[in-house]
Amino acid sequence: MGGSGGVPSVPTGGASSTTGGVGNSTGGAQAASGCANSSYLLCEDFEGTAVGAIPAGWTKQGATGVVEDNARNGTRSLKVEPATNGPRRILHPAETFGSKHWGRIFYKLQLPVPDAFVHSTLVALSGNGPNIGAAEYRVVDTVKQAVDTQDVGSRYQFLFNVQPQNSAEFGTGTNYDRPFDGEWHCAEWNIDAADQSYRMYWDGTEMLNFTRGAGNYAGSEIPNEFGEIRVGLNNYQAAPPGFTVWIDDIAISAARVGCQ
Repeated sequence: MGGSGGVPSVPTGGASSTTGGVGNSTGGAQAASGCANSSYLLCEDFEGTAVGAIPAGWTKQGATGVVEDNARNGTRSLKVEPATNGPRRILHPAETFGSKHWGRIFYKLQLPVPDAFVHSTLVALSGNGPNIGAAEYRVVDTVKQAVDTQDVGSRYQFLFNVQPQNSAEFGTGTNYDRPFDGEWHCAEWNIDAADQSYRMYWDGTEMLNFTRGAGNYAGSEIPNEFGEIRVGLNNYQAAPPGFTVWIDDIAISAARVGCQ
């Protein structure tokens, strides 16, 4: 999976941010894009944030800020600036998500992408696993192969990847079947501590899923509460000259948000 070591996973086949609600509630989402009048647990469409800034309630790591040069909806999005490696992302408290939630982002990568083997995370959550302590839960996560890799050159996989603070990472991934096309795409995830389950969708199609069962933490270690959500890009191997990524319409909800 390559959190720091670069080992690929084994394939298995305008408003500023708003918060509210309890992560274990049964209420639903109101709309797939935009934050006005929504009942999301967290929502950010960047429309109410000044160009060059980040939304209220968020902090940032690395070079990222709101721009008007690209957007999935409205006129503004979050732009992740290119860097050889390391985090360029925004962070927000996630305690209101509870033990389960649905999440959704739109993302777009500028072409051409770097020619490198590289593990890159778009969305991660922090938490304390039942047996592993402090960890990062990478719920929209990718590994890209270099151009000259046989059969899968310059394609990427999705994976569920967990990086404990004090032990080895683990996870599960898809095949390397995603090309880079320079278009906007929708990534959704669902995570639930009660039955240790996870699902990930790409443009509405399910890419990954597992259910370990209550009390069965091997391969999941999903906590009952998350501390923080981290959205943007963090790549763990050098990939010069770096990825440029736009993020739009972040939404966290007790019910599935969708990509419309």
